[in-house]
Amino acid sequence: MKKLYLTLVCVALSIAINAQTVLRYETHGLVAEHINEMKITTFVEPGAAGKNVVWDFRELKLNNDFVGILDNPTTSKGSGIFTESNARLEEFGNSFFFKSTKKAIEQHGFMSANGNTYILYDKPFVKMSYPFRYGSAYNGSFNATYFSAQKQLGDISGTYTVEGDAHGTLMLPGNMVYENALRVKEVKKYEQILNNRSYNIETITYRWYVNGHRFPILVLIQSNTLYQDGRSFTSNQAAYNPIALSDATNPLNIDRNEALTSLETYPNPYHDFVNIRFNLTTDTQVNLSVYDVTGKLVRVLYNGSETAGDKHYQFSAKDISLNPGAYIVKLKVEGSEISRRILEL
Repeated sequence: MKKLYLTLVCVALSIAINAQTVLRYETHGLVAEHINEMKITTFVEPGAAGKNVVWDFRELKLNNDFVGILDNPTTSKGSGIFTESNARLEEFGNSFFFKSTKKAIEQHGFMSANGNTYILYDKPFVKMSYPFRYGSAYNGSFNATYFSAQKQLGDISGTYTVEGDAHGTLMLPGNMVYENALRVKEVKKYEQILNNRSYNIETITYRWYVNGHRFPILVLIQSNTLYQDGRSFTSNQAAYNPIALSDATNPLNIDRNEALTSLETYPNPYHDFVNIRFNLTTDTQVNLSVYDVTGKLVRVLYNGSETAGDKHYQFSAKDISLNPGAYIVKLKVEGSEISRRILEL
C-alpha cells in the first residue's frame, strides 16, 4: 500500500512539473519571420506574486490594436550598426535589435522609426536566459551609447534583475482562461545622460507566458523618471494577446508543420504585385491572408481545403485601393502559421 501511495505521489508530481510553463528557445525564443498581434489596454495593477495565484483581468478595456513584427535585421536600416543581432522586433515603426540564441536573448540596440536616433549597447541587456521557469532568477548590468544624426548625445548605464516571481491562472477578456501561466518580472534601473543632463529611470515590466504560445499573453509596464531638477514623471503601458488556446500544455510550434515546407514572397520590396508561393506536402486546410501593420485584415487570398503541391498567389495593395507601404502575409496551416513582411513601393 505504501509503495502504491508513493507511486501515485510521484505521478502527480510529474504531471504538475510537466504542466508548468517553462521558457525555452525552441518554444519562446525571438525568431525572425513571425508576427505578434496585441491589443493595447488600460493599465491595471499586476497583482500578487507566488504560487497558484489567480489574476482576474477580464475587465481590461481595449484601446487599440498593434502588431509586433519579427524579421531578419540584415535588410533594415540598422544592419550596419547592430552587426551581432539576428532578430529585429518592429513596433509602431521603432526597431529593437536582439541576438537570440539557444541560451539567451540579448538586446543589442534600438532605432527610431526614421533611423535618426539609435541606442547601441556596448554591454548588452540580457532579456531572457534559458531555460526559465517559476523560481528562476538572474541579474546583471548594461551600458549603451545614445546617438542622434550619427552624433553621440550621451550614455546609458544601469542594472537589471529578471525573475519568475509567480505562476497560476490568468483570466483575460472574452472569458479566456490560461492555466499554469508563468509571470516574469523584469526590473531595470539606469541613469541616462543626454546633452549633459541626467535622468534616473526605473522600469518594471511584468510578462505572462504559457506553454502554448511563443509571445507574452499579457504585458504590464510601469516606468518612473526622476529628472535632475527633482521633478518626476510616471508612465504606464499595457497590452494583451487575444489568442485562444485549446490546450495550453501542448506547445504550439509556429516554425514548422509537416504539411508545409516553405513560404516565399518575391520580389520584395515590389512595385506592382508580390508573388506568394508555398508548398504543401499533403492535402490540408489553408488560410492565406494579408494584414496591415496594425493587425487589420485587408484581404483573404484563400481560405479552404488545398491539395498537396506548389501553390502560387499574388497581392497588390493598389488593386484594392490601399496605399503603398508595409503589409504582412500570414499563412495558417493546421494550427501552425508563418508570416512574411512585404513592402509595396
